[in-house]
Amino acid sequence: MTSVRRVFVAGTIQGASNGLAVEDQSYRQVIPAIVASVFPDAECFDPSLPVLQQLASQETAAAVRAVIEAGPGLLRTSDLVAEAQQLRRTFIDMAEEAAKCDLCIAYLPGLSLSMGTAMEMYVAQQAGVPVVAVTRMTGNLAVVAVSTIIAPDLDSLRDALVIVRDGTG
Repeated sequence: MTSVRRVFVAGTIQGASNGLAVEDQSYRQVIPAIVASVFPDAECFDPSLPVLQQLASQETAAAVRAVIEAGPGLLRTSDLVAEAQQLRRTFIDMAEEAAKCDLCIAYLPGLSLSMGTAMEMYVAQQAGVPVVAVTRMTGNLAVVAVSTIIAPDLDSLRDALVIVRDGTG
């Protein structure tokens, strides 16, 4: 039996939007409930909280808008204002948390790609942390390359977690 104490919940925050729009985050309540049914003592770590808190700040939102309004072109990230620098650091710090967990669950519904989720999955996989991807993108090489188990939807996540728990996968 595999012991899982801390679970990293990866998933789309902004997706492919080029701005401040945020995807539906309701899966962040559903996944911990499913985890609790298989690993009752596990804590779910949600990396979106500090990112969303910063994006809600008027100063950070203004910094992000300024980058967007500048349009495509050469962007030296070291020249970004302090609020944008802090958001970058938070994003990287949160991705690195995946390596400190016992399990990473990556939620990628439909055909929505997420570069942040891909980074988190990769960090986990490189640290030897099992990655359960919840997606139908079994034809995506990045997903297949770093996943331990791929579940097609949230309804099948519990079955995937039982496989992890029982060490049969």
